[in-house]
Amino acid sequence: MSARDSTLYAAAVPTRPAAICLWAFCLAAPRWAGADSSELPGGPPAREGSFAIGPETGMVIPLSTNRLCPEGDGCIADLGWAVGLNFSYRWANGIGVGFGYELWLLTANGVYETSVPQMFTGLLQYSFLPDRATHPLIRLRGGFLVLGPSFRVVTMGGTAEIGVGAEVELSHHTVFSFLVTGNLLRTRSFTTPADGTLRGVDAPVDAMLVLRVGFNFLL
Repeated sequence: MSARDSTLYAAAVPTRPAAICLWAFCLAAPRWAGADSSELPGGPPAREGSFAIGPETGMVIPLSTNRLCPEGDGCIADLGWAVGLNFSYRWANGIGVGFGYELWLLTANGVYETSVPQMFTGLLQYSFLPDRATHPLIRLRGGFLVLGPSFRVVTMGGTAEIGVGAEVELSHHTVFSFLVTGNLLRTRSFTTPADGTLRGVDAPVDAMLVLRVGFNFLL
């Protein structure tokens, strides 16, 4: 890992204190803070499952990008923004499964105008403490990735994500969520015409941190 990568990683990942604080906050949240415990996402055992649609956005922070950004060459995967949409089915026990689409708009430092990874993923999540209005969750996603300048495709590959966060019930059918996710990307090798650099060969994967907020609308 380069000095740039290790510095970003040390600054951006104080995970253990954040996880402890999140769990304590959820335990302290009153059971009645929402309108009705039977309407909480995940819900008590008696509640049937429901479909949910979830728009989401967040800031993308590079941790290690040696595959897409070889040492000494222009980086095409710098800071950026994520926008996505998930569709899921959530059971009464807190388990949710589904699929989603997400794109990132990444600073490309003149090599491209904008780098745009587009991801098509499957989703698995679990919500803890479903009888409370605020409850922690863990989420896994993985799937297919295409990447190129703007919305053109010059390479493809795969992506995997693990995230932790919490959900807050705003109404019977509206849930606010915030998550921190670690994302791994691996693409085929390719050459950027602007500088003739071969990319996608120097490391096993690229790693990004994404700070996310979103909503789930229960249908």
